[in-house]
Amino acid sequence: MASFASGSIHVIGGGLGGSALATCMAEDGFEVTLYDEAEPFESRWTRGMHTAAESQNAAEPEVFYDPQGLVEGFFAQYPEVPRKLIRPAHCVMGLKRGRRKHAIVSLDQGLSLSLISRRIGLAARAYTTLTLFQQRYASEESRVESTLGSSTFDADDKAHQPGTYHRDALTVLAEVLFSMPAHKCSKALLARVLVPTLREMLRRHHEPVFSAVDPIILNDIALPALRERFIAAGGQIKSRTKLGDIDSTSDYATDLLFEDDSQVVLKPDDAVVLALHPRPLCDAVPDIGITPAPARRLSMAFEIRKPFVEPRALLAGDDIVRAIYCTRRHLQVSLNSSLPLTAIQNANQFAQLVWQRCEWLCDQYLNLDLQARIDTGDNAGHPKHLFINAEAPFPEMTPGMAAARQHLRAPWKNLFLCGDAFPVDQAPGPAALFSSVSDVRHQLERFFA
Repeated sequence: MASFASGSIHVIGGGLGGSALATCMAEDGFEVTLYDEAEPFESRWTRGMHTAAESQNAAEPEVFYDPQGLVEGFFAQYPEVPRKLIRPAHCVMGLKRGRRKHAIVSLDQGLSLSLISRRIGLAARAYTTLTLFQQRYASEESRVESTLGSSTFDADDKAHQPGTYHRDALTVLAEVLFSMPAHKCSKALLARVLVPTLREMLRRHHEPVFSAVDPIILNDIALPALRERFIAAGGQIKSRTKLGDIDSTSDYATDLLFEDDSQVVLKPDDAVVLALHPRPLCDAVPDIGITPAPARRLSMAFEIRKPFVEPRALLAGDDIVRAIYCTRRHLQVSLNSSLPLTAIQNANQFAQLVWQRCEWLCDQYLNLDLQARIDTGDNAGHPKHLFINAEAPFPEMTPGMAAARQHLRAPWKNLFLCGDAFPVDQAPGPAALFSSVSDVRHQLERFFA
C-alpha cells in the first residue's frame, strides 16, 4: 500500500464548497491538500453543468435565496471573476387564485412580501402573514401540499385550472429551488426561505433576497481562478483519489484510506474536512447516522437559433412545466415531478408537448415569441432537444431528517463537515454552501489556535 506525506489540512471533495474552503485556508497560510475522485475545481455542483455534461452551454442559472449576499461577498475578493457571475433573479411566477388574473411576482422583491401585498384589504393581508409565519415554525414532518400535481396529462383546455395561489407558490418553489417533489419538502424549510424576519418586513427599503449564479462563468472563469489562487498559495491537489474509509480512535481520525490503495497517516494536529455529497459521506463515516435520500430532477434543454439578450426565468404552476430558463442559445425546462414518464412512448411527441407548453407560457408571462427564435428543421415542430435526468445536488433529507441537521456532529475532534447540507437555518443552495465554508473556516482557525 502506497503512502504519501500528509499536510496540516486535508479537504476531501473538490466541488465548489471544498475548493472554496481549500483556497481560503491555503491563502491564510495553512498547508492544504485537496482530494477528489475526479478533478478538483470542476463544476459538478451547479445543476446545469452537473446534469448536462454533454452540452456545456445547456446550463440553467441557479436561482437561490441569499438576502445576506454571501455568494456575491465571497467572489468579491476575486477581481478576476466578473461581477455578472451573480445576477439579480430575473424571474416571474405565474400563479392563479379563483378567477383572478395571473400574479406576476418579482423574486427580487421577495416572494412573501409580494404575496402579502397582493391581497386586498388589511384582514386578508394579516391572514396571509399569519399563515406564512405559522409555516415557518411548523413541524419538519409537515409536508407541502400541491393543488396542481397531476398523475395524467390534461387536455390543453384543462391544463391551467385555477388553484390557491399561495399553496401553488409553495409547491412550485419546493420543486424548482430544491429540485424535489413538493410533498417531500417540509413547510418549515420552505417558509425559512419565503418568510423574512419581522425587522425585514418593517423595512422601508427592501434588499433583493433572490439571486442567480451564471453557471458558464462559474465553470469557465470562477473555478479556474480559484484553482490558480490555490496553487499559487502552495496548495496540493490529489485528483482521481476516491475516499474509501477513515480509521479512527475514539477521539480522532487517524488514517485516510483511498480506493487506489493509497493511505494518509494523520498527525495528531492534522485536520480533515469532508466536503462530500451526503451519500459518500455516510459511507465513509457511518457514525454520522443519517440516511440521505437525494431527489432526482428531470428537465429538457432546447437549442435556440436566436440567443437571448439576458437570462430570464419563469416559475409556473403548471401540470407539465415548473420552470423555464432562457439563457444564451438554450431554453432549459424543469418538468413537473408528478409526470408519469413511464407512460411516454414517443420522445418526440413528448418534446413537442413540452415545447408547445413553453411557447404558451413564454408568450403569456415573458412576452417572448419562441417560434421566431427557432429553426425546427425536418418539420419537427420543435427545436433540437436533450433530456436531462440526474441527481439533485442536495435538496432535503427524508421526512423528519431535516430536523436532525441541527444535531449533526462530526464524531471526531479533528473532523469537520462542509457543505450546504449542514447549516441549520439556511435553505439548501449556494448561500448555505458559502455559509458553511465560513463556519468551517472559523472552526479550523480555533482548532489550530
